Amino acid sequence: MSLFDVGLCDIKGRKGRKWTRYGPDVIPMWIADSDFHMAPQVREAIIEALAEEDVGYDDDSEARRMMADKIVERNDIQVEPENILITQGVLPAMWLACRYACEPGDEVIVTDPMYYPFFEVIESVGARPVFWKLDYDDGYQFDTDRLNELISSKTKLVFVCNPHNPTGRAMTRGELNGLADIIVDHGLTVMSDELWEDVLYDGRQHISLASLSPEVSERTMTSFGFSKMFSVAGLQVGYLASTNAEMMEKVKRIGNRVLRGTSTLSIAAARAMLSDNVKQYKQDALTHLQDMRDLTLQLLNEVGDVKCNRVESTYLAFPRVDKSTLEGTTMAEYLLKEARVAVEDGSRYGPSSRENIRINFGTGRAIINEAAARIKAALKRL
Repeated sequence: MSLFDVGLCDIKGRKGRKWTRYGPDVIPMWIADSDFHMAPQVREAIIEALAEEDVGYDDDSEARRMMADKIVERNDIQVEPENILITQGVLPAMWLACRYACEPGDEVIVTDPMYYPFFEVIESVGARPVFWKLDYDDGYQFDTDRLNELISSKTKLVFVCNPHNPTGRAMTRGELNGLADIIVDHGLTVMSDELWEDVLYDGRQHISLASLSPEVSERTMTSFGFSKMFSVAGLQVGYLASTNAEMMEKVKRIGNRVLRGTSTLSIAAARAMLSDNVKQYKQDALTHLQDMRDLTLQLLNEVGDVKCNRVESTYLAFPRVDKSTLEGTTMAEYLLKEARVAVEDGSRYGPSSRENIRINFGTGRAIINEAAARIKAALKRL
């Protein structure tokens, strides 16, 4: 059995939101949850924890130590275990960042497009999103001159998503340096979502914003996780870290008695995913994903009225589709009805993305081929 090159027979009958929201005849390529099988080492770690009845109040000290070792070695951020907070994924970290940095009426910089929960959490604390526009036509580059023009006396926080969901961009060192200069010059706080750090193509290496200088590191909290590489979104485990001990102490106080880390089983899985035992799984997953990236872009480029920038990271394509012939419906709704393929409506990701759809290609070759054929046929009918 292949852990990665799954077929329709492998995903039909699975439980979970991705596979159950629509009918069994629908190919689900919407939510950013891969179809891969779990790494055997992770499965064994969970089974062992159950066998030992490790279901009491948790002790996450070993996991935080392993997280700190990983952040120091791979991300070049000199963080201590006590300045790491284990979270139920990235979303709680977004909320904590807003509560830490913002009061009602403050402004938060977000890119347009961007993963839409960032927008929602800003509104939940009474702050206002200010959109840093990324242009499709220039390859979604992070224009820091444009960012600098958006800063006002009300700006308190910058949300960064790198690698970037949904565009698939990996920020360059030059882009990150420009961003770091602005953050330090204006005395801003930044929350950097680096959940996709393991999924980069063509030999690219991930660069953490907080690694650039001690000055920017002291103003940055960075969120990491496991779900994208290991296909374990349901375990709900991530971690937030900063070199700024005062910042992390306040963040912990904000979340105290509201956010309680994650489960003992998820922590057991996290220890396995941080170990050297999963290196081969990660390498094999990335090799497969790069092949699926290439196949997806090839097939999309063969479809009329579809344009897609090259995906540098993530397993998400964000093509722009000419929908001038659609009336009263979105392209995502049309493809669900006419192609029986579920994709995400680009308008959720920001004002500039109404002509985009987001497609998850973290699946198998046969599934991508079938979905592309269905989409092509449906668009021809337009």
